[in-house]
Amino acid sequence: MEQFPPEFPKQRDYKKPVKQYNKIGYTLFSYEYLWREKWIKEVEKAKAGLQATLIIRHPDNMKLYVNFDSEILTLIREAKCLSRIGIDIPESAKIVLLQEEKFKHYNNELQFVLREYDRIVNKIRPNTKSLLVPHLEDLEYKLRPGMCTLTWTSMNIDGYLTHVHQGLAKLEQLIININDIMENRIENNLKTLSKTVLVNLPQDAQTYTLDEFVEMQEEWIAVESKKLRSKNYEVEGAVEDLIQTICSYQLDQHVEPISAEEI
Repeated sequence: MEQFPPEFPKQRDYKKPVKQYNKIGYTLFSYEYLWREKWIKEVEKAKAGLQATLIIRHPDNMKLYVNFDSEILTLIREAKCLSRIGIDIPESAKIVLLQEEKFKHYNNELQFVLREYDRIVNKIRPNTKSLLVPHLEDLEYKLRPGMCTLTWTSMNIDGYLTHVHQGLAKLEQLIININDIMENRIENNLKTLSKTVLVNLPQDAQTYTLDEFVEMQEEWIAVESKKLRSKNYEVEGAVEDLIQTICSYQLDQHVEPISAEEI
């Protein structure tokens, strides 16, 4: 029988470290199990966020925001890390993980849409805003499915985004046309009218009789009156074109057109 050296520890001396090792191992296993169970519950809670609508309106400032739960991106990152180290993840997490690019794409697209919405609405001039109330309602109607019915798991988000982009482009073109008429055909002519001088005061030292001065003023006024009438006709035609441009905009059938009073 093989003899161990006298200094070699006896078997009972190993019981304590083995017991501690098993205790630590059990504790770590329990911690991992409890953590994994808790994480699975969090997965289900985060997944429920996918049933939220795409867009939400803030109750205080009434602005529109993308209604995407950031916990979903956290879930995706955690699922990736766990999968890499060999920990099995639940099927619900796998499904979300497979749709990562789609969720990120829709989130970015919706963020862009709302930025464009704010940019375009801010281009409206204050003196034409009341005329464009139905047109803003028309755009809101195009956005409404994202606030009421569409969720992050809906199948027709691409069609919705296309529809909204078309509405934004259409409204922006209308606003550009209106601003062009207002600035170049109405306001510029009104500025010219406001600078018209109806009395001709010669700068030289020549003297005139009363009759000569009156005759000179009548000739001056006749010329300037023609200019005034011309500018007035231009402004009148521009206003008619402005109204025609606004009224010819095709609105959704659910949106009331602009009232005759506003026109």
